[in-house]
Amino acid sequence: MPRSDSELSSLPAAASRQLAREVFTDGRYPAVFQPDDPTSAFHSLYAAKRDDVLRIVEGAPGERVLDLGGGRGRLAVPLAASRRVTLADISPEMLDQAASAAAGAGVPSGALTLVELDASRPLPFARASFDIALAIDLLVHLPDPEATLREVRRVLSEGGLVLVDTTNRHPQWMLRYPRYVGPHPRTWIRTWRAGGVLPEWRGIVTHHSRRELHWMVAAAGFRISAEHTYGPPLAPKWVMVEGEAV
Repeated sequence: MPRSDSELSSLPAAASRQLAREVFTDGRYPAVFQPDDPTSAFHSLYAAKRDDVLRIVEGAPGERVLDLGGGRGRLAVPLAASRRVTLADISPEMLDQAASAAAGAGVPSGALTLVELDASRPLPFARASFDIALAIDLLVHLPDPEATLREVRRVLSEGGLVLVDTTNRHPQWMLRYPRYVGPHPRTWIRTWRAGGVLPEWRGIVTHHSRRELHWMVAAAGFRISAEHTYGPPLAPKWVMVEGEAV
């Protein structure tokens, strides 16, 4: 079984070598990505980030929400109680879980639309289709995050809100969460050198610095209005920014 104490849990050793992007579509990813597992080293940080996103969106104008890479609907399902939400994800299994969560939560008919897509490709939505866009726990998985953010800007209306986060590539936060890496010194060295990315994920995950995140969001056509951090104050695990489409 995968470990449940890491951001992206390790797969069994035989399956964890040379991971490719197919891990997101071959049925394995829902078992790997478990942010709500109470035994996870990052459980409280995931919860705090989720609460902030929901609070910010609930206070923002606009009814049309895009949750890009929204997985099993941790954000989209509660937001669909009062907004029209499009949840887009690459994993059909994640979308199935989102549909079940929406049914269990009594989401009104037509309030939640599920779309299977690859966020690294042009988005199949018209210009200015949304008032609010979320890209949470997504950027680190993209081969060209700047291109995806430009697509998000294209489908977002003028003045629309975007929330984007990334994992901090300065890995000092690892010292606060030793379970993330495990006991082996060689794994610690390799993960540290990779900016906090576990060895088996290095080919398909890239962490970013705060400066890089700010640059990518601004370059895509957003004015950054606020920043939120999660984890140790001097070396946060995650950085999230709010941006306005300009």
